[in-house]
Amino acid sequence: MAGEEGLGSFEAKWSGVHPELALALRFVPGRARDHALGLAVVGLEIEDAAFRIAEDHVAEAKLHWWAEELARLLDGKPRHPATQALNCAAGPAVPPGVWDAVIAGALAIREARPAGTLADLIEDHRRYYGPFARAAAAASPGVSVEAAAEAAVLGRALQDLADLRGALGRGRLPLPLDLLARHQIDRGELTARSPARDEGLRELSRQIAARLHALPWQALPLLAGIRQIADLGRAERAAGAADPAAALVAARGRLGPSAAWRAWRLARRGAI
Repeated sequence: MAGEEGLGSFEAKWSGVHPELALALRFVPGRARDHALGLAVVGLEIEDAAFRIAEDHVAEAKLHWWAEELARLLDGKPRHPATQALNCAAGPAVPPGVWDAVIAGALAIREARPAGTLADLIEDHRRYYGPFARAAAAASPGVSVEAAAEAAVLGRALQDLADLRGALGRGRLPLPLDLLARHQIDRGELTARSPARDEGLRELSRQIAARLHALPWQALPLLAGIRQIADLGRAERAAGAADPAAALVAARGRLGPSAAWRAWRLARRGAI
């Protein structure tokens, strides 16, 4: 799976998906940077299989590989540059069973039915993001696992909204069923702009923004805290935009001065 690639090549892939998080790495102390990046890359690779790969057999093969690789990590014999970075880091170990739960959660997401509401979507996706947040919290004592998991779910929901056509093509329904019904939109109508579709996207963006705003950012790990402020800004812009899908794409990677201030505050606390 990793071939001859080093961690730097996976960092480029991760930064391409989350350009706003390149800022956060600047605040991570050198001794902890590879660990933070390794964890982020592991999360991205597993999330890729859970959400972005359309073919079930390809996604399942990738998740099976990662299940084996995480078992090798626990045995101290990882092969992938990201898990090698985790293996070399000093600090608390991930509790037993957490990596198994991460893989099981990713598989469950692929089998999940469309969510009825945003609350249902959050609960469904917690099956993956909850265990992964627990894995990340091993290196960040004092952070809120629940808040980190919800922030990640909401960020994922925004990614699907920004890529409506791609998400639908992969068999995912970015808009919960209650909003489809309220705005009288058929699934097939989500691929083209219409007043009803735009209002449905604005309403979901408002819901996401409200939940992100309520999360205690001070209790989030560094990368999750930076992503939360980026996602909150994107959701708020989409909620007030004439074309919310286009607004989400245009706001990708955009950070203001408040993000740098928040990164500095979180970095001083020492949670990565």
